[in-house]
Amino acid sequence: MKTEVVSQQKERFFDRRTCFMTLQLIAGTLIYSLGVVWFLNLGEFFAGGVTGTSQLISFLIFGKVSPLLSLFIPLLNLPLFIIGWRNLSKKFAILTIISVSLQMVFIYLFEWLSQQHGINPVFEVISKYDAIIMVDGKYMAANTDAGVRLLLAFLGGFICGLGNALCLTSGGSSGGIDVIANTLLVKRSISLTKFSFIYDGIIILLSIFVGGVNTALFTIVRFLSSLMTVDRFYRIYQFIRIEIVTERLDEVRELLLTKFHHGVTIYSAIGGYTMKEKKMLEVFASRYEMNDYIHEIQKIDPAAFITITDITALKGKYNKKTII
Repeated sequence: MKTEVVSQQKERFFDRRTCFMTLQLIAGTLIYSLGVVWFLNLGEFFAGGVTGTSQLISFLIFGKVSPLLSLFIPLLNLPLFIIGWRNLSKKFAILTIISVSLQMVFIYLFEWLSQQHGINPVFEVISKYDAIIMVDGKYMAANTDAGVRLLLAFLGGFICGLGNALCLTSGGSSGGIDVIANTLLVKRSISLTKFSFIYDGIIILLSIFVGGVNTALFTIVRFLSSLMTVDRFYRIYQFIRIEIVTERLDEVRELLLTKFHHGVTIYSAIGGYTMKEKKMLEVFASRYEMNDYIHEIQKIDPAAFITITDITALKGKYNKKTII
């Protein structure tokens, strides 16, 4: 029996959906890394979370962003990975460590290509307004003006936010404070964007002493652009109410209680046209689970009537188990 349960767990972990989400995580990590190297590092302002902290450390040690930035990221993420493993889910932690490991490779590779070989598409845009020069064998902009830096901050924030959102919606994260933010969201119902706002605000204040007031102001633009992008695309932990009217009560009820983590409330319902008695099941779930609920219910009862409404708040005893 135990072997059968373990086999079922492995099947759930390595199912087709997980494979798709892993590919999405890789794509999100790639986009995030490109945003950091092509836009944020080039504009000499800071990313958020652990990447921003790594940039600060790099500036303090080397006086600039170094390719060794890619080594600081996994070191700072290691204790956060342990937090995610213990407090969220193993799948979340594993997907996060995959993203962090890929960041180390991608950021180092793109920094090397950009600085050592001048391979950076953004150079083409900057070259129209400023000269691309080589200093100590590394390609960089001679003196990027305010307009170009503003563009880099806005686009860099958007691209990093998009990559981060893809990682989050895949069931993992790009690492860093996203692990803590998700833990606080599940355990304490503290908004992810609220926690990110506080942490990134600290990075912005510290960037004043490292890069000056101008760098801090452009970092604010980057921060707001990234925050709005994540808030727009990452809606996993918005709660919904699912109502199912079905004549196959026992089968649907058993499905909901065995496959998902949330409780079920059952009501009696009478069809206004047929006057036939049916049963209505009510479930509160996260938006991330919506498609899974619909798919599984329709496999049992294709004629089931399903309605879904948004929930603005959810209080009381409720299992907010994270993404599985």
